[in-house]
Amino acid sequence: MGILDRLLGRKQKQPVEEAEVPEPVCPHTALVPHWDSADDMGKSDRVSSYACEACHATFSREQGERLLATEVERVRLLNVERLDKQ
Repeated sequence: MGILDRLLGRKQKQPVEEAEVPEPVCPHTALVPHWDSADDMGKSDRVSSYACEACHATFSREQGERLLATEVERVRLLNVERLDKQ
């Protein structure tokens, strides 16, 4: 606000705040297994961790297996929510 505006009592227009857009929740459907040793590679019982290629989050073996087991249902729910918003 300039000096003249203050003297004349003019108010400066406040910028319109943009509505915050929530960041979409990653469904963690692009999980990639990781092994501690090259000899263990390809053996599902020796996976040490999982990493999501979409958001780069890492998960323990147990968490990754749980996410893989519920993947279809989580994607289905996300699609239903997305369609409801349209």
